[in-house]
Amino acid sequence: MNRSAIVVGAVLLAVLLELIALGNQRDSLLLLTGIPVAGALGLLVWSLVERARRLAPVAEDNDIDNGPVEMLRRWQARATMLADRSEGTRADWDRHLRPLLAKEFELTSGHRMNKNRRALEVAGQLQFGPELWRWVDPANSALRDEVNRAPGRPALDEILRRLQDM
Repeated sequence: MNRSAIVVGAVLLAVLLELIALGNQRDSLLLLTGIPVAGALGLLVWSLVERARRLAPVAEDNDIDNGPVEMLRRWQARATMLADRSEGTRADWDRHLRPLLAKEFELTSGHRMNKNRRALEVAGQLQFGPELWRWVDPANSALRDEVNRAPGRPALDEILRRLQDM
């Protein structure tokens, strides 16, 4: 039987008992009318709680967790992915690593490519040397070069070490 039918039946029974009580003594039947009304209200509350529980979103395993452990795990995954790009093609390096390295160099050196390209180039060659500067230089990008290899992880480690020493 449906819950709403039970609630409606209980309310109708309470109304019927109230009508009978109007003709008789009201005090003696008050207890009899209170039981079905209390039952109906209990079923109504139970029904609402069940419906709210059914409609509430359930926390799943794929929900985003922004705690410190999860943030560290994502940072490590991104750093590993970027380090792996250093072993790929030159296009991989130019798409993923060069923009990050060039931006970091611009920020730490204080030279902006938009303001003075020549000053940025001189500062880069002084900091990295001509061999490593060609892998950081934002103007030396070849996004379609899928044939030549990237310089590799040792070159990335050396570039990062020199950026850290600035």
